[in-house]
Amino acid sequence: MNGLFNSTTLDIVIGLVFVYLLLAIMCTTINEWIAGLFKTRSGNLASAIRQLLDSQPDATGDANGFLKLFYSHPLIGGMKTANARTGGSHPAYLPSRTFASVVIDLATSHKPGTLNFEDLESGIHDLPDGDVKRALLALIQNAGNDLSVAQKNIENWFDDTMDRVTGWYKRRTQVWTVLIALCLTVASNANTLRIVRIIREDAVVRAQLIEGAKNRVSAEQENPSVDVRYENPNEPMKPTRIAPVTKKEKALLESVLGWSGDEAQDKNLWLHRLLGWFLTIVAVSLGAPFWFDTLNKLINVRNAGRKPERAEKEDTKSAPKQAA
Repeated sequence: MNGLFNSTTLDIVIGLVFVYLLLAIMCTTINEWIAGLFKTRSGNLASAIRQLLDSQPDATGDANGFLKLFYSHPLIGGMKTANARTGGSHPAYLPSRTFASVVIDLATSHKPGTLNFEDLESGIHDLPDGDVKRALLALIQNAGNDLSVAQKNIENWFDDTMDRVTGWYKRRTQVWTVLIALCLTVASNANTLRIVRIIREDAVVRAQLIEGAKNRVSAEQENPSVDVRYENPNEPMKPTRIAPVTKKEKALLESVLGWSGDEAQDKNLWLHRLLGWFLTIVAVSLGAPFWFDTLNKLINVRNAGRKPERAEKEDTKSAPKQAA
């Protein structure tokens, strides 16, 4: 294994992984831009709330009256973001505690002042027959006549639904990632086989990619932001912020991507090109966290195999002279 440390082969692998990482970051950035443009996160939250609260009439007999009352509640209205054209838009995130508080308030609107468990139970029983009433009665059955436990059960009901919605969102995001990777790969001619050839044959490009990879790893270790897992408790459908590709990194990509006039017209290269594109699309679809973790490990392997410069100089000085 020592023969691989700091070898040309290892450098080629690091350069290729670095290219994959940058392309994956670009895909994530485009994906987030699309999500913001079409407000997919707020749309998913609206769908989740509709699943929970529709089919529950209000006192007037409106089939979705409870849902309408929910959105007209001051706690929900206050979370809407201002929009000059629509006068307000759906929030992208709703805390489970706020959801439970609004539902309890709507169920006990007949009881002003401090509430207790009996008030909540009575209010739920007084609701018109509907899905929400049945769900709430089931949720308070094991609350032990404790209002705080009942509220926690309602919060968990909302959280469980949001977990499913987040799963749907991530799966949809993955589909978009593959489509974006396809478009980006073809548009930039990100041919894995061609990239490997360029990195192998051009020592200058290889050295520049290695330096860029080391800089990216070093920067992310000091200020981690490459992670795109969905771990933000405040916005469970929004991935952790990711550091965008810099201008310098884009310049590095240009050294291994792109179309040349002769290559674009060479029909004999299409099989080679399609295979290279396929490999790139599959690799980029694995995501930025995967390639960053891989790059970090490879850089550590490379550094572990390199002998300290001072030690090399000392060994050279202490080496015995050979007799003439």
